[in-house]
Amino acid sequence: MGQNKPIIKERESGIELLRIILMLQVIFLHVSNFGEFAAINRDWGGLHELVYWVNQTLCRCPVYVFMLISGYFSVTSKTTMSTVWKKAGSVYLPMIFYSLAITFVLGLTGIVNLGNDDIIKSFFPLTSGTWYFMSVYLLVFILSPVVNGALTKLSKRDFQILLAVLFVLFSVWQVISEVEPFDRFVRTTSIIETTKGRGLDGFLFMYIIGAYLRLHKPREEKIAWKYLFFYVGFAVLDIVFVYATKGVPVLENFAKIVNYNNAPVAIIQGVCLLLFFRTLTFKSKIINKISTHNLGVYMVHEHWMMRKVIWDKIFVATQSRAFYMSPVYMVKIYAIILIIYVSCWIIDFLRAKLFDLVKNISGKLSQKNKQA
Repeated sequence: MGQNKPIIKERESGIELLRIILMLQVIFLHVSNFGEFAAINRDWGGLHELVYWVNQTLCRCPVYVFMLISGYFSVTSKTTMSTVWKKAGSVYLPMIFYSLAITFVLGLTGIVNLGNDDIIKSFFPLTSGTWYFMSVYLLVFILSPVVNGALTKLSKRDFQILLAVLFVLFSVWQVISEVEPFDRFVRTTSIIETTKGRGLDGFLFMYIIGAYLRLHKPREEKIAWKYLFFYVGFAVLDIVFVYATKGVPVLENFAKIVNYNNAPVAIIQGVCLLLFFRTLTFKSKIINKISTHNLGVYMVHEHWMMRKVIWDKIFVATQSRAFYMSPVYMVKIYAIILIIYVSCWIIDFLRAKLFDLVKNISGKLSQKNKQA
């Protein structure tokens, strides 16, 4: 009899499909911000503004859902504070690679002007905030063994109380503090600032929600379409409220907080997405393979120098009103999103091959040294 081979657990393709969709949403948000999609269409008003709000409310919380997924799968991990560093290194290595490679390739070729600050910054991707998501994601990952140990010891009731407290602190309190005139007596400065849901505390909150769903929310046996319905329904509800509150004192500030990561409705939408996609129990090697390069797609296109190339040189047309006069401008937007995703995916695929090659060569050299 041959030796038993280790069982490799195949990833759930429903969740991997969600990861792909989330990265496409991330790219849309960057088209919206850096490609001027949001500014031009909201200023234009009418149908253009409505198209903006539809897309925005359906794509506003991808980074939070990524953290939900992380908490969902990591809470049962056996990783300890002693072993977490090796795995953290596997996340950091692509970060430092892309930070240095993209900076020096674009700088030395003259595609983008390279300054001294850029050179220094490229050596410190974690602390310089080259990718805020990657930095916070890595910090949450490093803290996860302690967080997991605490969460798995909580009763379901205590866990629910914890979630209620955190929801008030990191969602309700946060968004109210951003709305006039409530901001005069509801503040977060020097107390619990979460920078609109982009900080470590907000990401930990979503990680904890994901952990709760894994530990205390049984998965439905059939595809739970109700969660997808709720996801879209909450988006529609927000859109209606945005238009209904225009010109209404106090309430007109609602549109300001709709796009926050930690807006209550956005958080609920994120939970609905995860609950829906985890009921898709099919297996697909293609989807699983595509999703493995999601973080690479993010790091390539969101590097601060690559951002200049993408939005100031390649897709600069999106910053012109003429672009949005076309009746099929949204088709063009979706095509741009797909082009960016596929191009960056290919780059990360090649990066992974390079890493594998270096690892194999290093392993062979190490083996030869041991035999010598």
